[in-house]
Amino acid sequence: MPPSRTLWIECALAYGALPACISLLKPHGWIYITLWVAGALAWHGCRRHGVRWKAEWNFSALNREVIKKIGLRFIPCALALLVFTWVMIPEHLFGLPRERPLVWVMVMVLYPLLSVVPQEIIFRSYFFRRFAPIFSDQTINLASAIAFGWVHIVLQNWVAVVFSGVGGWLFADTYRKTGSLAAVCFEHALYGCYLFTIGLGFYFYHGNAVK
Repeated sequence: MPPSRTLWIECALAYGALPACISLLKPHGWIYITLWVAGALAWHGCRRHGVRWKAEWNFSALNREVIKKIGLRFIPCALALLVFTWVMIPEHLFGLPRERPLVWVMVMVLYPLLSVVPQEIIFRSYFFRRFAPIFSDQTINLASAIAFGWVHIVLQNWVAVVFSGVGGWLFADTYRKTGSLAAVCFEHALYGCYLFTIGLGFYFYHGNAVK
């Protein structure tokens, strides 16, 4: 394991400086390619830490009790997000399923696979193993959440950054308690699909970052 100073520099560059540079470059077609490449590199890093695919997914941890806990805290969050959408961008409320139902179905199917999985590998599977030596058990959730919120600076709006930071804390909490990539991907996909359904995807779709 590298010295603490090296890990701090690596964390600052990969999770701090890189998103800022991408945001300045405004790479319209690169965001998802960058995400997939970063996800592949993060998984390679996980394997170097001895992580195996089946054990990391740990589907057995996604049991009825965990799903219930995720659902119970999703309900108030979902209501708050719905009110926010209705107040801030009422013209987009349920706009995607109403106006482009086929696109909405594609998002519901492809978003968890193409976006959620690489994000969770980067910000949970890899982050928790690589940087555990420089964060305490009490702060690594917060550090993961801040990194996850900050990376959304590439979308160039405060809503994506702040809401992702809050979501990142929830996802980090689930991952730390379950040790299951399946559980945290399920929760992340639940919130993400809901955001696109109610209209908040307006802030998270990368096309809005380059206008």
